[in-house]
Amino acid sequence: MTNSSSAESTGTWRLIQPEQVLDMAVNDVEFLTELIDLFVALAPEQMQDIRQAIDSNDAGLLAEVAHAYKGTVGNYTQTGPYPLLQALENDGKSADLQASQSKFQTLEQEINTLLTELETLKTEVNQSL
Repeated sequence: MTNSSSAESTGTWRLIQPEQVLDMAVNDVEFLTELIDLFVALAPEQMQDIRQAIDSNDAGLLAEVAHAYKGTVGNYTQTGPYPLLQALENDGKSADLQASQSKFQTLEQEINTLLTELETLKTEVNQSL
């Protein structure tokens, strides 16, 4: 597709594969824009839920919220934040949250990278119309 080819030509992608993200949106730029806007809008709340679970040492909640966010993130990437969310989910399931704070700090960086890449993709596909 022309949109994804121009997006891929920038070489700015570390976490996402533009062609796959466009395929998820059925190559509908308007739908893709809505999906990205929703993901970006909900990210702070979802990250806050994970932070709260870690800060309150609530293993069950951590497993639940990390699992839910992992599913959402998995729509865009299987790298970066995805394995960190899997690790946090596993921490919650095993009730071992000792390393969770460190994982969360790395997750924040990876989510910020993902958000930046998605915003860049959204801009590029909208400019190529």
